[in-house]
Amino acid sequence: VSRTSKIYTNTIDSLAKQDLEGLKKSKKGVKKLDDEVEALKDNIFYFIKNLDESSLGASDFYINVIGNLQDMSQSLEYISKASHKHVNNNHLKLRFNQIKDLKETEQQLKTLFGKIKSTFSERNFDNINLIIDEKQQLLDTVNERIKKQVARTRTEEDSPKNTTLYFSLLLETKDLIKATISLLEAYKEQ
Repeated sequence: VSRTSKIYTNTIDSLAKQDLEGLKKSKKGVKKLDDEVEALKDNIFYFIKNLDESSLGASDFYINVIGNLQDMSQSLEYISKASHKHVNNNHLKLRFNQIKDLKETEQQLKTLFGKIKSTFSERNFDNINLIIDEKQQLLDTVNERIKKQVARTRTEEDSPKNTTLYFSLLLETKDLIKATISLLEAYKEQ
């Protein structure tokens, strides 16, 4: 969760600045995260094989966690690759309103990830329900930004590449939120 926050923030900041090196760094961070998730996935057989009878329920939990981590990693991968491709192909910089909306979304996600991180580092799991309850508010905010962009596209937007990138980033951010909350829900159910 901590690295997801870091990668997402770096990607949005680098996209806003048209910083190709920063976007390359994000792609490398995603690759490293993805490799670690793959290693967990590769060890699932041995994890399940070595469980004692009283812990068999842990296998469902482990499988769900890996699936959620994989979804998070894939969302980050798409966000970083699409952003890198956009800047690398010298497309127009996103409009100020688009960058402002993405930065606000990034700050909301950073807050969410911070709450999750402190919940686990402080082992205060009472907060999990409160964090899960914030999911719909975050998704509603992203949906509202999508609606705003639809209105802008109809009246003032003149760059199809920017519009496509912006919509893609918001849709993938929704998937990232859902996967992150699913991770918490899996933990809560355990």
